Amino acid sequence: MDQAAALRSLSARARRPVVEGREERGAFVVGSGKGGVGKSVLAALVAGALARRGRRTLLLDGSQNQGNLHILLGVRPAAPLTALLEGEIDPGRLTVPAGPGLWLLPAESGSPALHALNGMDRARLHVRLSALYDRFDEIVADGGPGIDGVVRLASIRARRLVVVTVPEPAALSDAYALLKIVHLECPALPIGVVVNRTADAEEGPACFARLELAARRFLGRALDFLGAVPEDEALRAAARRPGALLAAAPPAIEAMAARLAGSEAEAGAERACR
Repeated sequence: MDQAAALRSLSARARRPVVEGREERGAFVVGSGKGGVGKSVLAALVAGALARRGRRTLLLDGSQNQGNLHILLGVRPAAPLTALLEGEIDPGRLTVPAGPGLWLLPAESGSPALHALNGMDRARLHVRLSALYDRFDEIVADGGPGIDGVVRLASIRARRLVVVTVPEPAALSDAYALLKIVHLECPALPIGVVVNRTADAEEGPACFARLELAARRFLGRALDFLGAVPEDEALRAAARRPGALLAAAPPAIEAMAARLAGSEAEAGAERACR
């Protein structure tokens, strides 16, 4: 069995029986394929906006061993992720309050034990973490740097992939590479695009049009435009101050959260992963 097939097998085993009247929860997986595009900041902002809408929200740092969301939000991890590996604690004890209606499941940073894990062991760890999904109304998972972590999260109880890019050729190329790989592994998973740090009202739609054209021509699939987030120096400054970010409520993020919160029909899309 190749790694992709093994991930799909793990995804099938991770699904919980659906309780009558309650749909199985899936995550909004936020990825970029390229660092430095503001993915983690946007993941935190969207999670905060969902919580403000009265949704009990989990923000998961999916990088596992390059965690920074706890630093960004100014909170201290309750326990190391390795404690779950060793079977010492329930995954719920890893979560920490990050704001009203918002909980963070932090990752570690530079753990030798996590560094030694192979890809399948990392996937098994995420399956254990995904057991928490059913305790929340909304889950936002930051896929971490690169493609592999995003594919892992997208393959296991994902509801939608949110691809973050910026108006730069390298970022657009990496965003297409990410959505291509996720499409191959989970072709029915909805994919939306956010263009960050735009200079004017035309730049976001123009960047999205380039990605969508490539996706339609070479993958035969459509993408959703979730919106553009204008360059905002105040937001950059807030991201540099631990704990200050969630006080920000950019209109573009609030609109994005409203659209995501209204996509209940997609909650079971993870079942379509091959």
